[in-house]
Amino acid sequence: MAPGGIESEIRSEMDADGPLAFRNRLTWLRMMALVIPPGHPSQEHFWGDRELYIPLIPYALSLGREMTIDNVPDDVTPEGFRAISNFGRIAHQSQDHAHVHVISRPDYEPMPKAVEGAAPLDTSSGDVIVEPAEVLSAPWSVRLTLSDTATQEQMWADERIADLVDAAVLLAEDESPEGFRFAAEFLPEQGMGPAGLYILGGGQLDLYA
Repeated sequence: MAPGGIESEIRSEMDADGPLAFRNRLTWLRMMALVIPPGHPSQEHFWGDRELYIPLIPYALSLGREMTIDNVPDDVTPEGFRAISNFGRIAHQSQDHAHVHVISRPDYEPMPKAVEGAAPLDTSSGDVIVEPAEVLSAPWSVRLTLSDTATQEQMWADERIADLVDAAVLLAEDESPEGFRFAAEFLPEQGMGPAGLYILGGGQLDLYA
């Protein structure tokens, strides 16, 4: 499957040189897809290589928006989506290969919230702002944003997004070396909701944030 309504069981009919998306056989949520880069690199290789993750980000977000906001069945209210990437067993990473889960936004599992009124952490650097966050399903969490961006649409289209991703990888590996999860939520509203990439870690995580 791919943005634009393209769907096939024949790989040759898809763009094999770019990212690909597969429907998850699980049916816990209305829409569950797995987006992978070409070449099947590991998670660590993928998120450490801008040439791999930069093309995949807009692909995954376009797919999520189409499937959960812009082109939903008549009997479905647009629900928005989450993009999730797991690292390590504590985050339920079952395969070594790189991946991003794109799922309908579940109403039973809250996202982290930035701690209201808290000052940015010392790990903030340049245009990347790091703030403490809280969620019941993770012992440790932070939110990363880019300066001068207010919405998800603005932040993820910003040319500085690679700086944010690189900072997130380094911070997560340092603070939660046994594993962690990247999670971002996109709402069915103007700008797709407040800007932010969350990191969850510090101990065993639930299946989906």
